[in-house]
Amino acid sequence: MRHPTILLCLLCLAATTQPATQPRIRPYAIAPTAPLNPTEKPIAKPPTYSHIRVEFNGIEKDSRVPANLYIPINNRPRHPAVLLQYGSGGNKNTNYIVFLGQQFANAGFVVLTIDIPNKGDRKNPNAPKSLIPLQTNFLQTLGDYSRATDYLLTRPDVDPNRLAYVGISWGAITGIVYVAHDPRIKLMASIVGGGNFTGWFNGNLPPETRAAAQATDPIYHIAQIAPRPLLLLNVTKDQLIPRFFSDSLHNAAPPNAKKIWLDTDHLFSTIDRQDLGRTVIGFVTDNLPYQ
Repeated sequence: MRHPTILLCLLCLAATTQPATQPRIRPYAIAPTAPLNPTEKPIAKPPTYSHIRVEFNGIEKDSRVPANLYIPINNRPRHPAVLLQYGSGGNKNTNYIVFLGQQFANAGFVVLTIDIPNKGDRKNPNAPKSLIPLQTNFLQTLGDYSRATDYLLTRPDVDPNRLAYVGISWGAITGIVYVAHDPRIKLMASIVGGGNFTGWFNGNLPPETRAAAQATDPIYHIAQIAPRPLLLLNVTKDQLIPRFFSDSLHNAAPPNAKKIWLDTDHLFSTIDRQDLGRTVIGFVTDNLPYQ
């Protein structure tokens, strides 16, 4: 979650100073009937969960999506599931996302974390260098989230009525736009997310920038998560997501959203991260509806 990279990405995703109130059309592609052709390879089996590397077809032709899958070891035939995604500098094996995934698995959740385009095992050393490397992959990332949900729904150990999305930083920003348009996800937790990224700019913006913002900025989509449960967890000393962005997201959120502010920084360096995980897992556990 490096400051120059993520801030430049954020500033390319929005176009107006005012959130839109009208419903937004889904901006990303889906392919629910396309074959996934999944493969699975066991990695480890601690006492309380199994860790498996999976891979399946992505939203773009000939693309494959590598992922970490954590499956709790207990007597339940089906489990709630979480699609868990990281910040702009991470990947599926980054320590904090693995730690939170393990916490969720120990709490009885199936957990899936994918490598988004040009991250982790999908890193392309020949990709053109750009000051905003994440922007061009934004909509492909959302399509791959949809494919990840398709995969979870093929698993007999997953309860199809109890799917959640938990995202941190870039995973929260992309996740809000994704979840807004996928009713299969019954709950979302956004951790250190933000929105209204060009709200700082004065004057007219190019029409193409305005159109891109309406497709990708979370403030244009977050209201559509309602009435599903939504957690917005932000921090008072965030060095990567300025307070204007997080406040804008909170202001655009539906009335049912639960909002938490913690007195720490973007990396949660001054608090117990295990307690943070328990807070998020508690929200998911308490609010993920039974069908």
